[in-house]
Amino acid sequence: MRRVLVAVDDSAPALAAAALAIEFAKAQPTELNFVSVAEPGINADSILNHVASLAERAGVTATITAIAGGQAFEALLSAARRWEADVIVMGRSDVRRPGQRYLGSQTEHLLEFTDIPVLVVPEPTLHHRAAEHRGTPGGDRSRRRQ
Repeated sequence: MRRVLVAVDDSAPALAAAALAIEFAKAQPTELNFVSVAEPGINADSILNHVASLAERAGVTATITAIAGGQAFEALLSAARRWEADVIVMGRSDVRRPGQRYLGSQTEHLLEFTDIPVLVVPEPTLHHRAAEHRGTPGGDRSRRRQ
């Protein structure tokens, strides 16, 4: 996977997806393209500049693309095809509206219509954050009793 398109917005799952893509790019040569679809009340440029600075601090080069409005899944899929992405990385929110299935609606739609592999990154949980803080992958559960 050489060309990774990362869908970003102002949510924790999207930032987790960006962080995962940055770590992946540090491990092997990868072109990252952070893409944000503008929505009312969301400053796509600010979000894109933030994740680009995270990549830069990690020593990873990334491009950013802001898309003006439209259905996010259609805009992301179109951008991925134009850019010839090998994979799309995006976050998944556990917040659901009444009647909505498990995945976020944009994620569901993208998965339904894509011909490009998609890596869906779950929202970090409190357990994962605590384990990261302690520096162990499994937190306290990874320690053996003696």
